[in-house]
Amino acid sequence: MRKLMILAVLTVAALVVQAQDKMHLTGMCPEGKDTVLVVDLSHGFIMAKIPVREGKFDTTLPIEKDGLFGIGGRDYLVPFFADLVPLEVDFVAHKVKGSALNEMTMRCDLSLDSLDQVINERMKALKALEEAGDVKFARQQMADLKLSRVARRIEILKPYAGTMVPAAFLPDMFMEMNYEQVKPWLVDDAPYMSHPRMNVAKQYAKGLEKKQLGRKFVDLSMRNLDGGICHLSDWCGKGNYVLVDFWASWCGPCRKEMPNVVENYVKYHKEGFEIVGVSFDQNEAQWKAAVTNLGMDWPQISDLKGWECAASDAYGVIAIPSNVLLDGNGCIVAYDLRGDRLGEQLKTVYGF
Repeated sequence: MRKLMILAVLTVAALVVQAQDKMHLTGMCPEGKDTVLVVDLSHGFIMAKIPVREGKFDTTLPIEKDGLFGIGGRDYLVPFFADLVPLEVDFVAHKVKGSALNEMTMRCDLSLDSLDQVINERMKALKALEEAGDVKFARQQMADLKLSRVARRIEILKPYAGTMVPAAFLPDMFMEMNYEQVKPWLVDDAPYMSHPRMNVAKQYAKGLEKKQLGRKFVDLSMRNLDGGICHLSDWCGKGNYVLVDFWASWCGPCRKEMPNVVENYVKYHKEGFEIVGVSFDQNEAQWKAAVTNLGMDWPQISDLKGWECAASDAYGVIAIPSNVLLDGNGCIVAYDLRGDRLGEQLKTVYGF
């Protein structure tokens, strides 16, 4: 079953559809299951809760034709396209019966899920090894395993490239892929590219393109904490490595990541390493307070425009935390360095 990776809202939303088409959904559920959810995967909300009686469900839903939906539970979903062909989902036998498109989608889903199960078991073993003290080896193996998982998922999806099926999986997969892996899928006349669920994926791909290795940094003009106008070029391209760090005081993951950033700044700043924080805040007081509270002793700039921040377009930032690492010439050498990856990258630069 396809894991429920990204849902913006897990509450039942009012059923709003563009066209009052209807689709018949039936199926079998494991013992103890009393409800099946239908989730709009393009917009991220639960559109229906279907009651299960004696292990079976049977309903006809008003639905947006050709939309992409998921059916199942909060921890798993079976993706399907609303092509209006009756769909039968057997959660016990892990099978679907319906249109050729939805049967293909299920086959692809099962292959991806089978791979994930193998990877997850290996990841658990490596985490146990890490906890046992073999930290360096375990972390390197986990990093390699993540890269292998992405490559193998791509291979599973390739046979479906001439169909609509990739629209069900690429938006999640793109978040783990580099631009060289993403680029071959950006084929304008490919069937899946026209699906609305690909809109965010295409936006993300454009962002990756703007962070390509070797690209010269894009200058930004914003105010610092004292209200003065500063430019990224005041620090970047001056001979030292600079991490341009995109964050916000209201961003929980940013705050969680910040101790790691501080640790690396303290370790390497004396070697010439610099950080420039670019805040996606709107509230000046909250921005300044967070800088102090989080111990961010490096230059900070912001235009206080939130998601309308100029950095969003210049560097393709659609989610934070995010960053780009620039070399002494102001060219991008890495991006989105979080956790151990930041320290590992800086170690290759400074040798310790």
